[in-house]
Amino acid sequence: MIHHKSGGKILLMVIAFALVVAACGTSSETATTTAPAVSQTTTTSGGNDVTTTAAPAETTTAPSGEPIDVPGFSTWEEVLAAADGTTVNWFMWGGNDKLNADVDNDIGKVLKERYNLTLNRVPITDTADAVNKVLDEAAAGVDTNGTVDLIWINGENFRTLKSAGLLYGSWAESLPNAKYVPWDDPAIANDFGEPVDGLESPWGHAQFVFEYDTDFVSEAPTTFEKLQAWVEANPGGFTYPAIPDFTGSVFVRQVFYWVAGGPEPFLGAFDQSVFDQYAPKVWEYLNGLEPNLWRNGETYPESAAMQDLLANQEIHFNMTYNPARASTKIADGSYPESIRTFVFDTGTLSNNNYVTIPFNAPNPAGAMVLANYIISPEFQLIMADPDQWGWLIPTDPTTWPAKDQEILASYGTGIATLPASVLTAHALPEPAGDWVTAMEAGWIKNVLEK
Repeated sequence: MIHHKSGGKILLMVIAFALVVAACGTSSETATTTAPAVSQTTTTSGGNDVTTTAAPAETTTAPSGEPIDVPGFSTWEEVLAAADGTTVNWFMWGGNDKLNADVDNDIGKVLKERYNLTLNRVPITDTADAVNKVLDEAAAGVDTNGTVDLIWINGENFRTLKSAGLLYGSWAESLPNAKYVPWDDPAIANDFGEPVDGLESPWGHAQFVFEYDTDFVSEAPTTFEKLQAWVEANPGGFTYPAIPDFTGSVFVRQVFYWVAGGPEPFLGAFDQSVFDQYAPKVWEYLNGLEPNLWRNGETYPESAAMQDLLANQEIHFNMTYNPARASTKIADGSYPESIRTFVFDTGTLSNNNYVTIPFNAPNPAGAMVLANYIISPEFQLIMADPDQWGWLIPTDPTTWPAKDQEILASYGTGIATLPASVLTAHALPEPAGDWVTAMEAGWIKNVLEK
């Protein structure tokens, strides 16, 4: 979809990250864990080849009868019993056919076969759609049996529901597989500056990278100054998604960091005077780019459309929170062999994907079973595999069973994927949600509508 300036209305992940795994120590797990099944099948869904793991093995269970601190349940066995035979409604961004198929195959099938739990993936174009549904239900007095069990959520929307008291209490740190999550890491404990407080659970890690076509761009412009020079010398070859597109928003945040000389001014509480100090320079830079953007900046594509434009060599840059996506798309033939990735010398934004449960979820037990599975070493290995999901992972592999650490260490890095050491060295923190809101609104007013 393309968004036109004249219309006045406009409208995320990852790397097969061959982590350098620490030497495998002796596992002290009290849970039972086995390595994931390795036999795989390849099917076609939505025009994409999808590799799935067959006959998933049993993974982790909590010690029988051990108490858990979760609203409404006293043991994990009670959670599993309540989820048995039910449906879990997972509201998540649905703009990628391969991701949708991967979720259905690698999560939905396991939930059904192992827990007799049906996954109803509810595709949405914007996370705010699910958040607004919960807000509307709260306003209408629907305090129980709402429509949303689980949301793939981002920082500003999490903050909205948390501030309104519309989340299902603290549950995430009581999941059996929560022991693999480094909760003490500030990058995990805070979502866009908002303390997680056990109200959401991570399931993926992301870092912003640029994709570019080396057939048209001989040297990656690793600074905003170099990018501006390239755009001016090559009109039509660059663009970015319009806000509120998630990827467009992160590009604008990157410009703010560059103008301010780093992320520090935006890491605390929102300060209008600080925003006013830097924002004019941001609008000046972006408005300066606009005449030389794709289609003269009169239209802005969505993230999904930009992938096709890059693949067709209509534009020569794309941007994504998935550092390994380019390698995956080269491997499946949808990107030219000439695509590579880069990060700015001054760094790029990095964050985690989370899931959360609304206060009136009709099936919180099913939601927790799903959330628990997707942080298991079994599923995290599927995510990290460059031949499957190719995502960065939020769990700590050094806490995994030794055999799972060995599998992770065996993964390679895709042809277009930057080494993990480069990504880590260039990772920048996200600003708090109030900053994001102000930056997005400011872009619409001062760039799109100008």
